Amino acid sequence: MNLKTLWTNLRLYDRLTIGYLWFTALLVIFSPRAVPIRERLVFSHLAVTIYIVALIYWTQLRALKQRHYVPPKWLQFLRDWHPLGWFSFLLFGEFTYLVTLVFPFGIEKYLIASDLWLFGQPPHLFIQSHVPWWGIEVMAFAYWGYYPLVFGIAWRYYSSRSAEISFVDFMNRLCLTFYICYLLFIIIPARSPRHALNLNGQLQLTGGLFYHLIATMQSYVSVVGAAFPSSHVMVTWVAALTLWDKHRVAFWSLMPLAMALTLSIFVLQYHYVLDAIAGVILAFIFEWFWKRFYFRDAKWVATNLQPAAANAKTHNSPAAVGLRK
Repeated sequence: MNLKTLWTNLRLYDRLTIGYLWFTALLVIFSPRAVPIRERLVFSHLAVTIYIVALIYWTQLRALKQRHYVPPKWLQFLRDWHPLGWFSFLLFGEFTYLVTLVFPFGIEKYLIASDLWLFGQPPHLFIQSHVPWWGIEVMAFAYWGYYPLVFGIAWRYYSSRSAEISFVDFMNRLCLTFYICYLLFIIIPARSPRHALNLNGQLQLTGGLFYHLIATMQSYVSVVGAAFPSSHVMVTWVAALTLWDKHRVAFWSLMPLAMALTLSIFVLQYHYVLDAIAGVILAFIFEWFWKRFYFRDAKWVATNLQPAAANAKTHNSPAAVGLRK
């Protein structure tokens, strides 16, 4: 396996993931500030890079050399879905240590001021006074709905062999959206209202099952920073907008959940109002740029191949035959 062959078999989201892993690793290595997790971050990013390369070898590169080799379905699944694991269990949790490596928290005062201007009082007091417990529960359900919405749309593309947008295309969009948000978290660092205003002891919200579920999740995965823009909102809208062209019924069916989710991040005080607005605006800008520039001149290997069918199509392609020779 040489680097050229490896590079040509990387999907866009593989390249984005490896690029982000080493951008943040180098940022930590050369930062003059003390980073408590410096060694752990660098070695974990190295391990993830090796893992991704191994997945690509065992699912794609080996198939180029061995005509009859078909990777196991579970291995192909790991190869296709691997970025979502890093977002959920590794990368987001690092922002407590990364968010102020370049710039200090500077935008928070404007985000706080905009909320005060909009409500005429501290927003958490307005919410406590005007939103009943069942309203909080509905907002918590919508906030939780981010996970089935995004994973559900992804699974729809993964399981459909005739989709006009392939699963790989969807993952390319999703990963680029995440990494845009992650870079903005570093460039424009901001803490959530709960952290910036120290609301954990003042916020008196009550709800039901989903509110307590979200509160429990936040106690484990919440980070200090990563507020502007809301990645929850931007990723949700980017995922939903992929349905617009060919699946209008599905798109409009998901709109109540997407709009409630956009509202929930503020009602639950995990974000400011401007975080939600910025997330929606950036999603529509992203969709416009993606369609205008990416699809016009897309040359990334495997971009338009269905994941499970990619190896089968590659076996008999001229490029594959040439590599085997």
